[in-house]
Amino acid sequence: MVSFGRKSAVAEAAPEELEVAPAAPVDIPLMKNLGAFPRANLIPDQIAAEAKVRTAKVALGLAAGGSVVLVAGLYLMATSEVNGAQDQVDSARAQSALLASEAAKYADVPRVRADLASAQAQQASALGGEVRWSTVLKNLGLTIPPGVSLLSLQASVSGDAPTGTAAPGGPASVLGHPGIGSLQYSGEALDDARVASFLESVSKNTGVIDPFATQATSAESAGPGGPSSVSFTASATINSKALSHRYDVKGN
Repeated sequence: MVSFGRKSAVAEAAPEELEVAPAAPVDIPLMKNLGAFPRANLIPDQIAAEAKVRTAKVALGLAAGGSVVLVAGLYLMATSEVNGAQDQVDSARAQSALLASEAAKYADVPRVRADLASAQAQQASALGGEVRWSTVLKNLGLTIPPGVSLLSLQASVSGDAPTGTAAPGGPASVLGHPGIGSLQYSGEALDDARVASFLESVSKNTGVIDPFATQATSAESAGPGGPSSVSFTASATINSKALSHRYDVKGN
């Protein structure tokens, strides 16, 4: 029993005596200065040179490939611009062909215009000196004063018809003004004052200038106390203002 008791005491006291002491730190040296160790190049020089050559070849290949791509891009751009320019040229040619075909339809226009201009020139040469005598007589009738009557009237035009200018050696008024024609008329008036009034009224007509009496004869009445009369003849000059200008060529 005693031994059993001791053994138990030993067994009970063992855990207190078997406490483990903390481990001491171990200092393991680290390779801090690796650069301090020598390095050995085990690659042969020939293999290193071949590696450099391969690297250079790869770089040159990449550069050549880039150049090819760049040239191809520029070529495509130039081709596109050339195609666009060619399309414009083709369009312009088609438009020119269309205009040429349209112009062929009017090939006779210059000839027709030339014929028309020639006909107008001939018409102006023949009728450019037209005087609207109906207008002249109407205006003259409206300006005849009371107590005067016309018995006859003659008119002629001999100037340059197309331009309405006085021809060399053509008619001129009594005052020397150039004209293209003349009027000769005869009539009767109650007295000389009415003849003078008639000549003054004639000068107010457009295209009629410088009227004057060439002869005036007084006639006594048939019976005593009857009205006397004056028979007269007169003349006037027609100038270019009397022209109708109906056949003038445009631009003249």
